[in-house]
Amino acid sequence: MASIEVQRDFPVSAEAVWNWIGSTGEVASWIPAIRSSRMEGNVRHVVFTDGEPARERIVEFDDSERSYTYEYIDGPLPLRHYRSTVAVVETGSLGCTVRWAAEFGAESTDVEAGLATAIAGIYSDALGELKAKVVPV
Repeated sequence: MASIEVQRDFPVSAEAVWNWIGSTGEVASWIPAIRSSRMEGNVRHVVFTDGEPARERIVEFDDSERSYTYEYIDGPLPLRHYRSTVAVVETGSLGCTVRWAAEFGAESTDVEAGLATAIAGIYSDALGELKAKVVPV
């Protein structure tokens, strides 16, 4: 089993950031690796920029705590299991930290290591894009 966590500080309110992150079906608007996204019940359907589709189930959603957890159902990644939580933590009236963590398994530790690098890159790029959208210039 592998795990990763990416964090990014934002100099804006937790509510402003959660307005983006908490819209679970709109992740394509701030995750560069995703071309399109939509919700169908508690299942998020995404299409990556390479055209590959994937499905993720939102298994926990807590608006008051500004966090949700999702699990990979199927798609192009060679995962045996994948569970990820993204949370927006208030650090002051005009500041917050986004913590995005995942635990997952694949067929071998070599595959897991490669996936860890790729997934951490997707998370980091996404939080960079989100910061560009929510922080006034």
